Amino acid sequence: MPSKNTIARAVTVGVTTTLMGCIAANGPHDGNSRGGPSVLGYINHIPPETEAAKQARHTLVAQRRTDLPIIVHRGASALAPENTLEAYAAAMDLGADGVEIDIRRSADGVLYLFHDTKLERLTNGTGEVATLSYYELLRITPKDVYGSATKETRPPTLAALLVLARQRAALLHLDIKEPGLQDDIARLLDDADVWDHIVEINNYNADKLLADPRVKRIGYKGWIPVEADETAMREYLEAARSRGQMVFCDDPRPALKALGRLRRDPVPLPDGLRVEWAPSDLRLP
Repeated sequence: MPSKNTIARAVTVGVTTTLMGCIAANGPHDGNSRGGPSVLGYINHIPPETEAAKQARHTLVAQRRTDLPIIVHRGASALAPENTLEAYAAAMDLGADGVEIDIRRSADGVLYLFHDTKLERLTNGTGEVATLSYYELLRITPKDVYGSATKETRPPTLAALLVLARQRAALLHLDIKEPGLQDDIARLLDDADVWDHIVEINNYNADKLLADPRVKRIGYKGWIPVEADETAMREYLEAARSRGQMVFCDDPRPALKALGRLRRDPVPLPDGLRVEWAPSDLRLP
């Protein structure tokens, strides 16, 4: 059986090649432009994937599901701001198996990632996030920029995250923060062909998704004991493995170190995830 690293390289090459061919088709969505400058955001569609990349990805996803999945809460937020592509990529670069994501919908219908109901903790804006279009959200600057994030890092679309998950064969835990999103989420999961990536969905706003036979949940043993020494950590993890469970964490490094899996092998984000957005009155598809 090919190694995880060999399969991951095949997935990355296939995703990058496909995305580079799609950039020209993914310019700004102007809609009914009200004027104002365009801003750098993220794609809101799923580009095609090569057959070789798809096959390699599904093989690696199956391996991850059966070998003690380590799931990182909101991405590796010690290395980049939470719920950003940079934080999710950092978690996978370290050797984690998957990530938990928080899904919301903007006032103009865009599914994107953001945990809080208000802007204050994470951005330099104020007020309720639900009142903003995605364009308006992109114009608000993040409160903290550190690690692999840049001053242009913003809340990514769910579509962009799913493309990243395909590149990294990342397992996904969905936290759906609002009601009424399930049909649109399912459509994107179909488009990205990532149902096998889903290992958990929180038990609210998700009854239809939880009932879908394509969702194969894996139970958690719990949060990793961050204060444990390496021996105790290893015993905790092996107990989870023996029961076919996952573990959850904010920082995967203690668990990965105990398992001998800790690495720092950064892989660039897929090309073509960033596009310019302009003001629009239309709900996006």
